[in-house]
Amino acid sequence: MKYKTFCKLKRIAGVVTAAAVVSAFSYNSVLADDAPSVDDIEQQIAQIEQENEDRRNQLDAIEGEIGQTQDELDNVSGLLQNQKELVDYYNNLVYYKEIEIGDTETEIASLDEQITTVEGQIADAEKQVEKLEEENAANLEKFAEMVRAMYTHSDTDLFSILAGSDDFYEMSVGTEVLNNITEKNIEFMNKLKDDIDKLEQYKKDLGDKKQQLSDTQNEYIAKKDQLTQERDELAGLEDDSRAAVDSYQQDYDNYQSAIQQLEQQQSDISYLINVSDEEIAALEEEVKQLILAQQKPPETELQDGMDWMWPLTTNFHMITCYYGDDPDMNRFHRGMDIGDGGIYGSTVYSTKGGTVIIANGSYGWNGGYGEYVVVDHGGGYTSLYAHMSAVYVSEGQEVAQGEALGAVGDTGWATGPHLHFEIRINGEATDPLAYVSVP
Repeated sequence: MKYKTFCKLKRIAGVVTAAAVVSAFSYNSVLADDAPSVDDIEQQIAQIEQENEDRRNQLDAIEGEIGQTQDELDNVSGLLQNQKELVDYYNNLVYYKEIEIGDTETEIASLDEQITTVEGQIADAEKQVEKLEEENAANLEKFAEMVRAMYTHSDTDLFSILAGSDDFYEMSVGTEVLNNITEKNIEFMNKLKDDIDKLEQYKKDLGDKKQQLSDTQNEYIAKKDQLTQERDELAGLEDDSRAAVDSYQQDYDNYQSAIQQLEQQQSDISYLINVSDEEIAALEEEVKQLILAQQKPPETELQDGMDWMWPLTTNFHMITCYYGDDPDMNRFHRGMDIGDGGIYGSTVYSTKGGTVIIANGSYGWNGGYGEYVVVDHGGGYTSLYAHMSAVYVSEGQEVAQGEALGAVGDTGWATGPHLHFEIRINGEATDPLAYVSVP
């Protein structure tokens, strides 16, 4: 869409420039003439009006293009806003995931400390066990010495008993050697054995606790890995949304720029239309002055009194455009248009007697009025009949009220067969319905 918009802008700019050049050339060529005729000026007015009509068509086309581009802009604006909201949404999710990851890392660190503590406790217990085992080994050595001493002073059966015993305690129970050992020594050695057993169990319990802590820590590490993966995925979605925001922002800027350029083209074309309208007004003033120069002095008497005749037969009375502002054509309409069905070729009559001062029936049909007639009625009054298909009178001819001037047509700046009828006072157009009555 944006490429189409920019190409169309370029094309419109070229058309506007070309039209401006043609208009400037045409104006200068006519105005340079020392004595332009009414026909020449009317042709020039028609040419400018045609150019302005083309410009207005361009304005309509640009207006449509602006509407389409504005729709695109509004659509992109919505998409841009949605993507910005997604960026915020994903950004919040990433933020909370990072908080979870931080909390999990704290748990892992705490478990590290607990595991380190348990490992220290295990090391301490191992040292205690090692110390007790050393004491036990020393006591056994002393006991062995006692046994050797007893063997020296006792019978030989004791050695065989010792040799057949599995361990010290079995031997001490199964022989009479215990009878030669004090009860105190037996209690000490039993207590030593109990302490060793307890330490071994303590070591085992600590090992179990360490394993439990390690398992829990591994769970937290796995949780951290999962959270990190989720965080990275969300960050990727956030990056994608940011990229979409950048893309839509570029589209938004392009559409805005396109609208601004189109609006500038509108302004440029409107300026040309205004300048052309001013040129038309100046040319119309020239026509007015030329007509006034051919009119009888305003102080002369108006012919036929104050009665004005309808310029057509009474069966043609439909007014298709009144005097005044004409919004459809974007202009001020200086007369009224009569355009009943079947009107083409019907006779046009002089609304009052007078002198024909313009009978444009040759090349003048190229002008805005086409083939037209102007009749001077005296007293500063003139009547004008335009867009005729034929002119029956000539300049300087005296005509009576109701005399045929020509036939209805569609020459000049006309959209269909009709009679454009004006009444002017001292060159100024006025509302014809103030003088003629619709039959």
